[in-house]
Amino acid sequence: MLKFLVLPLTLLALCSCQKGPTLGPGDEDLLASAAENDCGFVQNSYGQRVSWKGNIPVRLKLHKDFPPDYEDALNKAAAHWNEAAGMTLFLFEHVSDTLPDAATKDSKNTIHWHLNWPNKNINYQGLTSLYWKTNKLYEADVAINNQHFNYFTGTNYTTIKDIHLESLLVHELGHVLGLKHRKAVPSVMWEVLNGGAIRDTLQKADRDTIKCEY
Repeated sequence: MLKFLVLPLTLLALCSCQKGPTLGPGDEDLLASAAENDCGFVQNSYGQRVSWKGNIPVRLKLHKDFPPDYEDALNKAAAHWNEAAGMTLFLFEHVSDTLPDAATKDSKNTIHWHLNWPNKNINYQGLTSLYWKTNKLYEADVAINNQHFNYFTGTNYTTIKDIHLESLLVHELGHVLGLKHRKAVPSVMWEVLNGGAIRDTLQKADRDTIKCEY
């Protein structure tokens, strides 16, 4: 699990929670013998980059509360990563089966739109949980905090506290692919997104990172 940044009230936190089970006896044989450069990705306890490997595109189910008016922002966010990788990395689908109101480990990749934020930290705009075995991701869940934040698309916001949804989704989809936060800017994976700011364009560091695994 990543250590969360405690931010002053003037800043708003993008965050991700990333989880992986402890490897059992014999699992080491499935890993490369040497650690890898992290290249901007989460790493397992053996120093291997964690990603979906060849299991692409990632299919993400949309919770029924996800606003249809915001699906265009979601598709545009995915398009940034697709273009950088030169392939389709994400597919989004509405589902007939009922998803739980909160993201849970259930072997389903989901995007939740929370009208009632279940996390104690109300400063989180979004939260992405990753699950993996050895160095392969097998589940990703994204939660968006709509209880404590208002979102805008395009370039016009109502108040300076409003969050640019496409920028937030670009960041969270980066986590879905296995990317961790970057401490240096410019990068869409920087962990702070201020109200009114637009940061939806992948930078060289982001493009170089994605090519390490995809």
